[in-house]
Order: sequence, then structure tokens, then C-alpha cells
Amino acid sequence: MKPIKFFSIALVAVFTGTSAFALPSIFNSKLSATDKAKLERGETVIRSLKSVKEFSITTTNSKISDAQETAKALKPAYLAEVIQILPYAGNENLPEKISKLIMDIPSYKGIPYWSEQWNKYFDLYSDAKIKSSNTSGGTQTVKADLTMEPFGLINTTITSQKTSDTYYYVSTNDNTLKYSGWTCVKPGNMKSIIAIVKEGNSWILYGIGAVNAPDLFFLRDRIETSFMNRIKTFCSYFFKKL
Repeated sequence: MKPIKFFSIALVAVFTGTSAFALPSIFNSKLSATDKAKLERGETVIRSLKSVKEFSITTTNSKISDAQETAKALKPAYLAEVIQILPYAGNENLPEKISKLIMDIPSYKGIPYWSEQWNKYFDLYSDAKIKSSNTSGGTQTVKADLTMEPFGLINTTITSQKTSDTYYYVSTNDNTLKYSGWTCVKPGNMKSIIAIVKEGNSWILYGIGAVNAPDLFFLRDRIETSFMNRIKTFCSYFFKKL
């Protein structure tokens, strides 16, 4: 397994009788030719962004728009996109499949995370426990305790919604997170967002990692590496299991 880099968005249509994807017009000029080529080959694209103005998809699709608006409202100092494209044929039950995978919260324990600092793999979460779960109006809400070093216990609210052709997931921290004694993330200021939608003959898997944290010069690199690489790892891990 190779180290995982960062995260972006994409849409695709499958050419009949080929394995190639043709990108639709929702991709804007922020997506590079290199990234477009990767998506056309069916690869995952991960992008680190300087601001929400660098989102590479422009669309009115409700779930993707919801994901982008949720990230914008956070006013993130750290931001990333992750994209995966899958054919619809053979993956008709994708929303149900990813819901079962990603809402199995105890399975988060042991997700492999590549540490750039130590140049080896660690567990992304050393522990993952459900405190409560309820479903109302098609939305499942879970309160969970996730333990992630070096931040310790993260009290987390997770919401999950699925239909026959969409899936939407948001994970939010409920407590203050510290790094080396410094308060770096206040409650509600770190989100992992996944939106999956059907577009033509394809599924678009779109992830956003967003963190509103102090942009301190002596902490920026460590926060970006520690938080954002973990969010990217999380999204990429579940995308690759589909």
C-alpha cells in the first residue's frame, strides 16, 4: 500500500464497450489536465486546496452542492477534495453498500494511516465506539468516541443519508482538539464530508475534508499533515473498498 496524498471531485460517463471515462462539463478550469487524465483512467484524484474558490466542480446537484456549502460555512484554513468515479453498471446498490461500510463505526479502528513524519503505517483510529444511534426521517445520526493520536479522544457526531441514487455523510468533532498543548480545533470546526451521486452511467464519489484551525506558521505544516492527511486517508480508504 502506498502513502495516500490529498482529495478532489469528479463526474464521468462510461463509453460503451470501453473502460475509459468521458468527463462531463461540470468540471471547471480548477481541475488540471493531469487530474482530468487520471479521472478518465478511472484513478482517484486528491487535491489540497488553498480556499473554497478552488473547488473543481461547478454544479447544482443537491448533494455535491450541500457538501460544498457545508465546507464553505466552516471557513476552513485547511481544505481538500477527493474524487473517485465508478461505473453504474455492476454498482447499482452503491449507496447501500457504502452506508453499510462507513456506518460500521467500530471498523474504523485499525484503518491504516501512513505517517509522513515517521515513514511507516499506524492505525488511523486506535479506538472507535458508538455511544448512541437513532434514525429519523431517513437520516441516521450516531454519536461516537473516536481516538486518534496525537489528538486523543474525539467526540464525534456522524450523520448519514441514502436514497437509491445518492449518499451523503458528514462527520463533525464535538469537543476541543489540542496539538502539543495548543488548542487547534474548536467544537464543530473539523468535518469530513462524502457525497455520492449518480450522473448518467456513472457514480461520482466526492469527498471534502475541511478544518477551521489557527493558521499559525509554527503549527501549519504539522496541522495540515496531521489533520488533513488523516481525513484524506479516511475517504480514500472507503472509496477503495467499493
